[in-house]
Amino acid sequence: MKKLICSILLILLAQTSQARTNDEIMKSGMLFIGVPGDYAPLAFFNENGRLTGFDVDMAKNLAKTMKLTPVFVLSSWPTLSADLAADNFDIAMGGVTYTNGRAQQFLLSESVVPNGKIALASCQSAPKLTDIDAINQEDVRVVVNPGGTNESFVNGNIHTAQIIRVKDNFDNIQALRDKTADMMVTDLIEGMYYEHNEPGVLCMATTKPFAGTESYKVYMLKKENPELLQTINNWLNEVNKDELLEKWGIKAH
Repeated sequence: MKKLICSILLILLAQTSQARTNDEIMKSGMLFIGVPGDYAPLAFFNENGRLTGFDVDMAKNLAKTMKLTPVFVLSSWPTLSADLAADNFDIAMGGVTYTNGRAQQFLLSESVVPNGKIALASCQSAPKLTDIDAINQEDVRVVVNPGGTNESFVNGNIHTAQIIRVKDNFDNIQALRDKTADMMVTDLIEGMYYEHNEPGVLCMATTKPFAGTESYKVYMLKKENPELLQTINNWLNEVNKDELLEKWGIKAH
């Protein structure tokens, strides 16, 4: 599907197997990393079909630190947790938000990047969508994809606007470009990226996270592997993220 780039293998789905211990991971020489692959600027396919982004660079750095080859496994937001539970990969990256539900089911790393939910809109619609009350109107079209915290926010907070449900995050962004939707709820990280990269097309209608949505991005792995979690947290405390954050237009506010 995608070509081998910089010794990074991209596979659609790993074969289900028993959970790998940290020792088994080290002996295998490979670290399997699950990503939905539709979340710019953390993990997404660029115009050349290459998987790229902040978390992709971070994964390469982690694997290098562990002296392993990173193998990226393509997942999706609706199936990410199930794929991890089925041992299709060792760690989930690429835009995972800390939630209590995820913390109950999986091991979550320390904070990678602070975050929160905002409204990203077509620049034409953005000036009239500056708060949740303005969004909750019958003539406002809100686009959302399934399976993530954005959908949870929409379902819990937007009841009057027209909800347009699409397949994935690519379709969300395209709907704003095509003006078939007015706005989407997304993360501050993603909003900053698209506003910077598509000026005059995509604008943040809200620049501060909605009340109660302040959060942070994490890396997620199975509870059976606390040793790997410790390795990841130690690495997070030592790695210099500033250069990569700047590269991908992310402000660690």
